[in-house]
Amino acid sequence: MKISKIYYILLLALMTSCVETVVIGSVGGGVFASREKTIQDTRSDIAISVTLTADFITRGLKMPGNSVNFTVNEGRVLLTGIVRDSQKAKSAQEISWTAIGVKEVIDEIQLREEGMVFKDFPSAFRDYLITAEVESRLLVTRDVIWPNYKITTVGSTVYLLGVAVNDFEMQRVLTVVSRIYGVEKVVNHVLLRDDQRRRG
Repeated sequence: MKISKIYYILLLALMTSCVETVVIGSVGGGVFASREKTIQDTRSDIAISVTLTADFITRGLKMPGNSVNFTVNEGRVLLTGIVRDSQKAKSAQEISWTAIGVKEVIDEIQLREEGMVFKDFPSAFRDYLITAEVESRLLVTRDVIWPNYKITTVGSTVYLLGVAVNDFEMQRVLTVVSRIYGVEKVVNHVLLRDDQRRRG
């Protein structure tokens, strides 16, 4: 019984955007030290992600027709995905605010009457490839601390969440992302290092 509970928690964690903690930990202490996010914030984000994953599944927000995704960084929750009615989007917002540690909820959910349909699956695969390409490009871009950024792509629109050291770095990231093949639009929710919203 205890093993199944641990497995379930690990499964939820792997389904969230917090897998970055495992990746960063394996890359090395130098990269980890360069991140703006603290260890305490990372733990809080993992807890938020596990809570939201379970609640979204329970409330039917992770089903064909209504698929809401989220990205968490320093207590900021970015909601993306496609739903067929506005009540589902509202429900996702309300659920997000109930998670302990949430400081901000950003709603970028797309409303579509037919919800997600079969033709969306090839598009979802293209979005996955775009996200992978963005992450790869940022990894090798000079003057960009790539672990500070979270990338989500929906319908060829790239959503950015995270922290930029300064305006120069932010503009560099936006330029790199906008030039990637297949990207139709870039929505920027990145904060600067000294932004007061980071302090809640």
